[in-house]
Amino acid sequence: MLKKFADKYKVSISNVAVRYILEQLNVAGAIVGARLSISENLQDNSPVFDFNLDVED
Repeated sequence: MLKKFADKYKVSISNVAVRYILEQLNVAGAIVGARLSISENLQDNSPVFDFNLDVED
């Protein structure tokens, strides 16, 4: 199911999961692990702020 939404928004599955958590009413933030030495991890996490899930999702 997450792959379907990731494809829809052109982001990774982890971006969809984090976005879902951030959109919950009682959540102020999410802790995302990324290896500082691997720049792809940091680049992959940044799109989480560039989209919002639809209510239907």
